[in-house]
Amino acid sequence: MNQETAALHQPTLREMLALDVPVEVKLAPGGAWAAFLVRTMNWKNNRYENVCYVQNLAAGGQTSPRRLNRSGSVQQMEWLNDDTLALLKTGNANGQPAQVWLYEGLIGEGWQVTSHKEGVSSFRPFAGGLIFLADDPRRTEKKKRTERFGQYQHFEQEDSAAALYYLNLSTLRQYEARQRTLTEDEAKDLVLPVVELSRLFDSPLHIGEMTPAPDGKSIYLNCRRRDDYTYWRDTSVYCLQLDADAALAEYVRRAEEKKPADSTETSAETQAPAEEKAAEPPEDLSYLGTLTRLNLPEQCFVVALSPDSTRLLLSFQGRDHHFYTQAELWTLDVTAALAAPDASTARTQMRCLSANLDRFVLQAYWVPSGIFGSYVDGTVMRVARFDEHGQFTVLDFDGLYVDDAFHICKSGLIGLPAANSTSFSEACVARPGEGSHWSVQRLTDLGAQVQGWDLGTVETIRWKSQDGVEIEGVLRKPSNFDPTQKYPLVFVVHGGPTASSPEYLLDYDDRRYYPTIQFVNQGVLVLKPNYRGSDGRGQAFMELNVNNLGVGDLWDLESAIAHLDQLGWIDPQRVGCMGWSQGGYISAFAGLRSDKFKAVSVGAGISDWYTYHISNDIPHFTTEYLSVSPFRDRSLYDQTAPMSGLPQAHTPMLIQHGSDDQRVPLSNAKELYRGLKEMGVPVELFIFPGMGHPITRPRENHAVMYQNLNWFSHYLLGAELELEK
Repeated sequence: MNQETAALHQPTLREMLALDVPVEVKLAPGGAWAAFLVRTMNWKNNRYENVCYVQNLAAGGQTSPRRLNRSGSVQQMEWLNDDTLALLKTGNANGQPAQVWLYEGLIGEGWQVTSHKEGVSSFRPFAGGLIFLADDPRRTEKKKRTERFGQYQHFEQEDSAAALYYLNLSTLRQYEARQRTLTEDEAKDLVLPVVELSRLFDSPLHIGEMTPAPDGKSIYLNCRRRDDYTYWRDTSVYCLQLDADAALAEYVRRAEEKKPADSTETSAETQAPAEEKAAEPPEDLSYLGTLTRLNLPEQCFVVALSPDSTRLLLSFQGRDHHFYTQAELWTLDVTAALAAPDASTARTQMRCLSANLDRFVLQAYWVPSGIFGSYVDGTVMRVARFDEHGQFTVLDFDGLYVDDAFHICKSGLIGLPAANSTSFSEACVARPGEGSHWSVQRLTDLGAQVQGWDLGTVETIRWKSQDGVEIEGVLRKPSNFDPTQKYPLVFVVHGGPTASSPEYLLDYDDRRYYPTIQFVNQGVLVLKPNYRGSDGRGQAFMELNVNNLGVGDLWDLESAIAHLDQLGWIDPQRVGCMGWSQGGYISAFAGLRSDKFKAVSVGAGISDWYTYHISNDIPHFTTEYLSVSPFRDRSLYDQTAPMSGLPQAHTPMLIQHGSDDQRVPLSNAKELYRGLKEMGVPVELFIFPGMGHPITRPRENHAVMYQNLNWFSHYLLGAELELEK
């Protein structure tokens, strides 16, 4: 180690977890203000919290960001106008339901405008106020059932619905002012001016996303009959056309008329017989608007509307509807969408904007300056401007790339967390320049947190797999890397499989799951392979692991070992592999079906596709990747299952799993553990109570990272095994 490297700070696991990271940047419609969220770690309460900051952009960058929320954690933020920001935030303690708060003039403690008992799940600005989603209050059937029969679950048949509400801010302000002038008893007769629009639905629906039209006359709802992922194709898009303020006024009027009757005590003698109640005509709900189901193709969703509200911007898996199919951008006239008698007719009138891109479009906006969308390209995330003829222009953000999400306001400025291989993620604002170039203004200096840290170096490398396919991956090397020296190697395999590892200075896995920095500081190379099936390489590449799960993935890993060995950079006798979810599956497959790994770590991984198929919440995943149900043909399931390699297993294995994981149920971990235990293979299983598929609490993240660090330090570097330290 040279003197310069020795002077660098080698961060601890807790220091990695404590890094503040920007997660979202949103700009006011006129572009004068920016709001951004920074995720912080609260070790005392064992949770991550999002803090909102605002920055005056009109001041020429002379002002500093100002913290807006003084308490709670922000889940969503939306600009209502140029100086009013709405935040969806939880309370100070875990479990307190999230509510919407308004910060008018961007000062003060905020005004709480919702008070839903179960909390608000999401909201959007609309008309003179906002629309929001919360649990459906009409769902009393389950309560009645429980009172009669106790607790049980009707598997995959439980309705779970969201209710859609509208509130007008001026009316709400008048309500609260009047409430303050009344006694407590008098105030009980006031009607809260919040109207449930979803009463128009014939049956409960799970509303996923809401897209209000810019003209304030309609709302587009992406729905599913149930929220079980089993029903992910049982989808529909509705258009609700309404005069929101007129609907609210009529609701309040009717509710006020009912108040005297409702407040009168009723007895069994005065109640109407059940048969008379059943004979009552249904309530006329036409005042709430007109609800129309759009006859769109399967897996076609509304993501935005044109500024004049006449055309829809759609996300659609046009080729087929499998997990591994890329979503594309399409447009459709609103009149055609409303009039289409069936999906095939609507399909003929849709126009694809991203056919020439061959990438999965993740986010999209339609603003006066054009249509913009983000996508993964290799090991970076880009933004492009699309025209309506299928052409696109990739934007250049001064050599920076989107880190997770972006936003574009009506005035044409883009807000984004941005990073690259040498820069820590910062909240940024981008302004259009000449051609495709956009100038970037940094709103934060979060990179100061890692100033002087030894983070090694990051680069993208490429190699040929066993079948000749080119694979790329992100390689992290020690700062004092010597190409004549042979280093231990650890793979960090991403999940998905339709995801990718980015070439950024520090990514999500570096900060939450895997001690990559600690590895390189101990003289270990870390390779994150974007194996076949990963996003960012086009549709054909995403399909390469269909009917070839595990097998082709292992080709990609073993060929990387051969490539790095040929370069003379690694010791092939000291190679480890770790991953979470699909990455955990690949790690398990590598540990059980290959002799090239000294140790592996399996995080929430699949052990057997048959076990997984019958116990997870997305059984269609296996039938699409393996083409057939295991009840019809198990041969491919056995061929691609890690457990099939158990008889020859010998690689020590660390297993980590959340107790409440529904995506990859805990049975996968236990099956793998029992099998290895009985075969006499060194194995350790750690179960994290209360955790689902991801690990979402700082202390548990700390344990995951520490266990992995100690596991591979022991088997690759000869350190003492101290998993319980």
